[in-house]
Amino acid sequence: MNNFLMKNINTSMIVLLILSCISFVGCGKTDEVDTDKVDTLIQWLKDNDKNVRQLAAEEMGEIKDTRAVEPLIAALKDNDRSVRGSAAEALGEIKDARAVKPLINVLKDDNSSVRRDAAAALGKIGTPAVEPLIAALKDNDSGVRRYAAAALGKIKDARAVEPLIDALRDVDSGARDDAARALGKIKDTRAVEPLINALEDDDGGVRRDAAGALGEIKDTRAVEPLIAALNDNNRSVRWSAAEALGKVKDARAVGPLIDALEDDDSGVRREAIEALDALDAN
Repeated sequence: MNNFLMKNINTSMIVLLILSCISFVGCGKTDEVDTDKVDTLIQWLKDNDKNVRQLAAEEMGEIKDTRAVEPLIAALKDNDRSVRGSAAEALGEIKDARAVKPLINVLKDDNSSVRRDAAAALGKIGTPAVEPLIAALKDNDSGVRRYAAAALGKIKDARAVEPLIDALRDVDSGARDDAARALGKIKDTRAVEPLINALEDDDGGVRRDAAGALGEIKDTRAVEPLIAALNDNNRSVRWSAAEALGKVKDARAVGPLIDALEDDDSGVRREAIEALDALDAN
């Protein structure tokens, strides 16, 4: 093992040892967060070793002390992607509204894993993030729009329904896809007709997730369109439609699902069997 790697491992091990025990006034103090410990972690966010910075950010997410918010926001601009990602995750754990706008900016990060961490953090922060995320659905960058839709799906705030319905017409199929999934998580019946229309989307992934979302909402208006989707030329759409019909549990689906037992794709046949079992148990 070369000296450089040994040095990094030793540094990280030392930091982990300190973080796991020392409260800077003695081990075993669990009733409150030690001020000196938080201050020291804040200083470690500026350490020359990226491993130390990352571990400091992770520990701040465990402590969840609001004094760490501004330093963690600054760490979102760190030159190391792991540090940026850990800072985003920590801010999601702290759930302070001050982090919303900086995390929205991180949705444009060059690294996809950091963008995912930022979106997940915004989803954890919840209500304070809703309006900025809705605005981000119109961002010029399709990746930002996608992550914003995913985060709104996690928050499940009804204010996002109409903007997500609009996002079903996004020029980027991935953004339409994420909007459909988000609407399925929110489960608002206003989305039923738009999702039914999305079953005709040019992109198979969008059609698949529109079917899945309709299954989550469980509105009987979707039964006939989902039955039609059992004949889609994309197998993932067919199995998603079969699964959705099992969740809606409408007797009209029995015959078409029996027909689906003859589908060329084993996954579709399996979903049809499970859907019929669900209908029989209803």
